[in-house]
Amino acid sequence: MIKNIILDFGGVLIPIDERRTLDAFSALGAKKELKDQTETFQDYETGKISTNQFLKKIQPHFFRTIYLQDLADAWNALLDPLPRDVTFFLKRLKTDYRVFLLSNTNESHISAIKRTAGPFEFTQFLKQFEKVYYSHEMGLRKPDPKIFKKVMKDNGLVAEETFYVDDGEQHIESAKKLGIQTWHFNPKKDSIRDLGKVLLKHH
Repeated sequence: MIKNIILDFGGVLIPIDERRTLDAFSALGAKKELKDQTETFQDYETGKISTNQFLKKIQPHFFRTIYLQDLADAWNALLDPLPRDVTFFLKRLKTDYRVFLLSNTNESHISAIKRTAGPFEFTQFLKQFEKVYYSHEMGLRKPDPKIFKKVMKDNGLVAEETFYVDDGEQHIESAKKLGIQTWHFNPKKDSIRDLGKVLLKHH
């Protein structure tokens, strides 16, 4: 019996297109080695470095000096606006389940989503979750099993009663190993509005 739902953010509740950020970086004159800065990206996603430190760390990987604001805009280009009906969908969902948000994200992306949605809309969206977990605030990122264990322990969740939705295969595999039931979400084909149908198969 599923009692708890943990949802990923980007790709599941808000559409994202990483191509747009890559194109925006290219347009600014990114060097090839920018995409090799995995450690910097991960440090930022786990809150080890601030937004300013992150932008300054990637700044040298361009052929000319780019303003930090332009770098930030390019970094956030992948984000679509928060769909209006998502909050309504979550409101219905939480009448039957305990609902949590778990996202590998960073301060800049969250600020940009909030800015585009507007503070009221964004607050309404966040209110639908019992608790919100962002990697940059936790110092952990998926697929590290510790991140799932923390969410479970914090809220007294039982793995078999918990259902996790994510578009990242590694993240799904990590959750599965802990006994959590999962839906490997495909943003190109799936809609979160079909969650009810998917859950029926797991009851």
